[in-house]
This record gives sequence, C-alpha cells and structure tokens, in this order.
Amino acid sequence: MVTALKPYLILACAVTIDGRIASVTRYSKLSCPYDLKRLHELRASVDAVMVGANTVITDNPELTVRYVEGKNPLRIVIDGRLRIPLNAKILNTAKAKTLIITSRKAPSSITEKLKSMNIDVWIMDSEVIDLKEVLEKLYVELNIRKVLVEGGGTLNWYLIKQDLIDEMRITVTPYIFGAGISIFQGEGFKTTHECPKFKLTNIALCECGNEVILKYVRAR
Repeated sequence: MVTALKPYLILACAVTIDGRIASVTRYSKLSCPYDLKRLHELRASVDAVMVGANTVITDNPELTVRYVEGKNPLRIVIDGRLRIPLNAKILNTAKAKTLIITSRKAPSSITEKLKSMNIDVWIMDSEVIDLKEVLEKLYVELNIRKVLVEGGGTLNWYLIKQDLIDEMRITVTPYIFGAGISIFQGEGFKTTHECPKFKLTNIALCECGNEVILKYVRAR
C-alpha cells in the first residue's frame, strides 16, 4: 500500500507508440512544443521535480520553468553513487535549488565538493536508497507535498514497484523505436495481479493533432 506520509507523486513522460521514452542511443526528444509547454506548466505547479542519475548523465536537463510563467521547483536527483558530472546544468543553483539524494556508497570527496557548490546532499543510511524513506523525509522535513517525476525508466520502475506513484500523465507520440528504454525499466511484474492498479480519467488530443495525452490516477 502507498505510504501515508509522502508527497503526491505525478509521473509525466512522452512515449513512442511502442512505449519507449528513449531509443537504444538514448535519444528522447519526443514532445511537440505544445507538450513541452504542458510539462512546464506542470513543473510550475509542484513543489519539487525528481529525476534519476541516468537522466542527468544522458540528457543534462536544467529542470527549470521556461516555457510558461511560474516558480522553479526544488530539483531532486536520486544518485546512489554520485555519478552525475559536476558540470551538469542541474548543479547551477542560480535559478533553482538542487537536492542530491545518495547512499553510503557515495565518495566523501564528491559529497564535500557538491556541498561547496551550494548543493544540498542527503546521505541515506543504507547502501541502496529507500525511496519510501526519501519521500517521507521530503514530506516531513521540507514540507514537500507534490512531486513531479520526470524519469528515467529505472527511477520510474522502482517507484512503481513500491507502489509510490499516485498519478501518470503520458503523452503518446507518433514514433516507433522498436527497442530502447521503457517507461518502467526494470525486472517487471509477472502478472497483472502483482502490479498497482490505475484508472484512466482523461484522454485528450494534443493541439498538434498528432499526440494523445492520457491521464491515469491510482485506483484505491
């Protein structure tokens, strides 16, 4: 069951017709300008936006609000080994704050370097980051009530595996990769009886006329 003391988690992503968020070469630019604007509106409405280390390493996102007017959310990176480059855009705190969540496996030298760059670092007391514990800590200590999850597939998988996602907003784009990174990149569930259940609450055609926006909420 979903942990009571946790922010409301919204997963948002653009996917190909065959359910990929990136190709085998990690190419992931799928959204049309209208979809990008919707994403930035969503960013402006939440307290924090969360990504995994692979997303930062591959895409080097800024994760700020640019296509609409609005506040920048706290940017959170789940990085158990502190693998992200020290010149990543997300580490520039001129426009928005950044919180790195790592584990006991993190090199202390990198931790100190990040702190000297005005980056907040949480070292969880484990070798594998417990996402339930992270979310409760965000809720209690930082008063984070709503989080936007923007991938990648590995982070998405561990969140859905632990039944932590409350809502999904998926834009289906008119492309096919055939292989690549799935929305949920992990070992997978064996049957539909094991996985969390979601209810489709809205279907909309994008203004571009070639993408479909699906909204799902957790079935309680």
